[in-house]
Amino acid sequence: MLAKPPNILYLNSHDTGRYVQPYGNAIPTPNIQWLADQGVMFRNAFCAAPSCSGSRAALLTGSYCHNNGMMGLAHRGFALYDYGQHIVRALSDAGYHTHLIGEQHVSEDASILGYDVVHEIENTTVNSVAPAAIDALSGGIPEPFFMSVGFFETHRSFFAPSSVRDRLYSLPPPFLPDTPEIRQDVAAYKASARSLDHGVGAVVNTLHETGMDRNTLVICTTDHGLAFPTAKASLLDRGIGVMVIMRGPGMPPGMAHDELVSQIDIFPTICEIAGIDARRGCRAALSSASSPAPRRPERG
Repeated sequence: MLAKPPNILYLNSHDTGRYVQPYGNAIPTPNIQWLADQGVMFRNAFCAAPSCSGSRAALLTGSYCHNNGMMGLAHRGFALYDYGQHIVRALSDAGYHTHLIGEQHVSEDASILGYDVVHEIENTTVNSVAPAAIDALSGGIPEPFFMSVGFFETHRSFFAPSSVRDRLYSLPPPFLPDTPEIRQDVAAYKASARSLDHGVGAVVNTLHETGMDRNTLVICTTDHGLAFPTAKASLLDRGIGVMVIMRGPGMPPGMAHDELVSQIDIFPTICEIAGIDARRGCRAALSSASSPAPRRPERG
């Protein structure tokens, strides 16, 4: 634990897997690369579920989907057994000021999650999310804070390819055939990844402009693998392999680790860094087997 509890900035994207520059892919994401250069990158990080709500719920509760109740997608009727079992609750109890900006995907109603401030924005793309995050960070936000900044990118639909060169020369991932149509699709993914990277850069740059970077842990990750055939929604490495990059106080710069890690580990890691007893935060998960089942979606 640090002498002063650090701020925590949780940057999360949709469907990115490890398909970004720091992981050796020809995807121009210089701001995400800079985070990796300045922090710790985990080359073999995995999510706990290959779907959006399940993965995010596991990360934010520190418990697997069969324990926390998120066995499907939140917007299709699935829910946590206990919304008190969420990292925001543990951090709020420890004196953190909490903000939610953009994607969250663990509840149809964001107001029940327990954030002090839920920002109302037009949509969850970078163009809306990044300005809201910049305004919050530069507007005298109380410290310590936990801020969840969720970008829609790189979910489908991708952006239109931004250069002819990308359309011609973008090799598909190795698990897909190399055809003109798929190169076009990969070029569109690249355009979406560029937008994601711009959002990450704008938010992180604001941390530096305000001087809060010196006491802010930045966690940059995604929910699961790419939205391409046999990746997203599969239990193959390309479906559950994710980027996990952390930068901040106490983090040695420019480190890359090959050990297997899970996003399940992020909840207790945040608790340890913030000086919170992780066992207290996970108590609901231990008793969830006796909790009532959440409402299941009706079958049409």
